[in-house]
Amino acid sequence: MRKFNLCSEGKCCPEVVVDNDTVVVTDDDGGRVKLTKEQVRILWEKLQ
Repeated sequence: MRKFNLCSEGKCCPEVVVDNDTVVVTDDDGGRVKLTKEQVRILWEKLQ
């Protein structure tokens, strides 16, 4: 399992947990989004 934060200059600092094929992003208010690595790959492609 890997765990890291996506911090910017502001207060926003989402936490990301990668565990096998699951990626969970938790925002500062405790809201969560659960994605597969495949979904993250598709998201990354759409952002390009």
